[in-house]
Parts: sequence; structure tokens; C-alpha cells
Amino acid sequence: MNWTVSWTGHVEPGWIDELDHVNFLQYQQVADLASLDIWDRAKGGQAGGPEFIMTETYVRYLRELRLGMPVEVRTALMAFDSKRFQLLHHVTSAGELMCRVETLNLCFDPATRKVVNFTEAIARHFGTWPSPPPDATCTLSLARKPS
Repeated sequence: MNWTVSWTGHVEPGWIDELDHVNFLQYQQVADLASLDIWDRAKGGQAGGPEFIMTETYVRYLRELRLGMPVEVRTALMAFDSKRFQLLHHVTSAGELMCRVETLNLCFDPATRKVVNFTEAIARHFGTWPSPPPDATCTLSLARKPS
């Protein structure tokens, strides 16, 4: 299995906007909570130390979530290097894909506000992840873009 469950919950009343559907930003909020879970696992639950920031995101909405529906986020680590990591989140409900959220993330030191390399423990953790699943395709890439 190449996907890991990184967040579960249900659509809550506060997620619903004036058009009676889940606000588009809520899908991204759920994916952000999933990213935080992945980062917490990578840090081994340790407080302090480096943190991460999202530098790029791509969201594709496929189906509508409704009030009370169960939500599960399944995440794949698509790529990583010494200071960046790329995640693909599948926001699902009852096994049906509702939304895809891709993120590019960067490790930084909150005290100095500068980019830093992963600690050995974080790099080791990411190194234990399996290859991305065959059904995981991305729009974003860790490859450097020409200036």
C-alpha cells in the first residue's frame, strides 16, 4: 500500500458556505491538516526544531462534499530532496475521490526564518516511504524551473 491515511473526519456545519456547499478553502484546510500530520510523523512527534512552509499548491475539485459526509485524506509522498518534499493528498468520502491537493513544501528554521536541510531523522523518515502508487500523478514537480 502506497497511500497513508493522514486525516479523517466529517463535513461539519462550519464548512458550509452561503451556497449550501463546502467552501473551496475547506478542502485545502483539510489537506493542510493532513500535511501537518505527515510532518509531525516525520519529526517523530518532537516539539521544536525545523518546520515547513507550503510554497506551491495545486487543487482539483472533482465532486461535492455535503454536510455530515465522512472525509478521509489519503496521502502519498511523491518526491523529496534535502530540504523539500512533495505530497499528493486524495480527499475522499466513502472511498470516492472528491478532491486532489498537491503541495510543494520547504523546510525552514522558524528562529532564523531561513531555509534549512532536513534533520537526519526527517530525511530518514521520508526515505522509508514506498514509491508513489501507480494512480498518483502530479502537476507540480520538485524539479527546478528555469529563471
